Amino acid sequence: MQDPFVLGWEEWLALPDLGLPAIKAKIDTGARTSAIAASAVEEIGTPELPRVRFVVRPIPGRDDVEVTCLADVIDQREVTSSNGETERRYVIRTLARMGEREWPIDITLANRNTMAYRMLLGRQAVKDDMFVDPATSFRQPQLNYRAYGSAVRSEPVKRALTIALLSRRPENASNRRLVRLAEQRGHAMPIIDRRRLSLYIAAAEPAILVNGLPLEPIDAVIFRAGKSPSHFSLAIVRQMEILGTLALNQADALAKAGDAIVLRQLLAGAGIAVPEVAVNPKDMSRAAGGVEHVLADSLGALGAGPVLRFAVVGGRALGAIERAAVTALDQSPEWQTTEYTSSQLAAGRKLAEKAARTVGLGLAAVDVTLSRAGPLVIDMTANVSLSQFERLTGVSLAEAVIVHIERTVEARALLKARAAEER
Repeated sequence: MQDPFVLGWEEWLALPDLGLPAIKAKIDTGARTSAIAASAVEEIGTPELPRVRFVVRPIPGRDDVEVTCLADVIDQREVTSSNGETERRYVIRTLARMGEREWPIDITLANRNTMAYRMLLGRQAVKDDMFVDPATSFRQPQLNYRAYGSAVRSEPVKRALTIALLSRRPENASNRRLVRLAEQRGHAMPIIDRRRLSLYIAAAEPAILVNGLPLEPIDAVIFRAGKSPSHFSLAIVRQMEILGTLALNQADALAKAGDAIVLRQLLAGAGIAVPEVAVNPKDMSRAAGGVEHVLADSLGALGAGPVLRFAVVGGRALGAIERAAVTALDQSPEWQTTEYTSSQLAAGRKLAEKAARTVGLGLAAVDVTLSRAGPLVIDMTANVSLSQFERLTGVSLAEAVIVHIERTVEARALLKARAAEER
């Protein structure tokens, strides 16, 4: 039989959809609905889709650590506290995570900032197969407030932006995380399916059409697709650049990163250590539209060790995860938190940052292997799994992406204003 899921009178949990990787909760079976300490509660959205934005300070005594959360409103209820006071509270629904288990819970937004526990877990959140042992605590895996230590901090946003997310998968965890962080910071992030777009290419009035209608002005665009995007996808990003939109990853950089031979040439030409590669014709007699190639490199002879994948945003590596040594059959590697020290990671981080700058990617995952010859860049992609990195490292990559876009848009606006003044 499966072991029972036992809760102590206090437990650690995560609320991943709210951007809260660790919060300590008191299990309160006397309360029907769970509650979380919320301040600066602001109703947004529409009457058809009411939403609420609020601030959580998850660490008691640390008001400098704030997380802005965004959630759909499912109800509003009159709640009477233990001291007899009644208040009307918003009710939201989100995922709770303890260890390997996730389940949806309803939470009311309450003013609990003076309480020792920033969250109460009510009896509705305790499922039928769960048991509460009030004589014990922390029966489930414990978390740590250090998860908030590397969060990106920035000045308040000066103006709201429209940041388009080009993707065919709005339900993707990384896409949902980007949208949530953009909205928390006051921006709009429409998800646009590139299959609905068409281009009008002209010197006078180039345009992008959505279902035949002109696309509304876009401040910035994030393109999320596979490792080798199609020519039309690149053309969409390039057309947006022509229209003055900031591309997190420009079309030319995406094309370079998606071509294995070009990528190795660029990195090697910039003095970045890569495995030596021999590129030879592959059965030229059968190559109808051009020459096919096969890559044979020296990676095996160099004694490649564990591979570190660095997430680089705006030229800065913000986190690293690790997998086992590269093998020819390893098509779906499992990634894990790396145990290398800061000094051991420094050389790989520097190499990853230089590689991303060389190709011109504002957001990249750079794979570095620690071989006998030293660290080598073996691959790079613009299709970064933000949710995976955040889960394994605790670094808020999605927020880093939005902050980088904010700063770059602002810097471009300042340069444009100065150029106008000089004219």
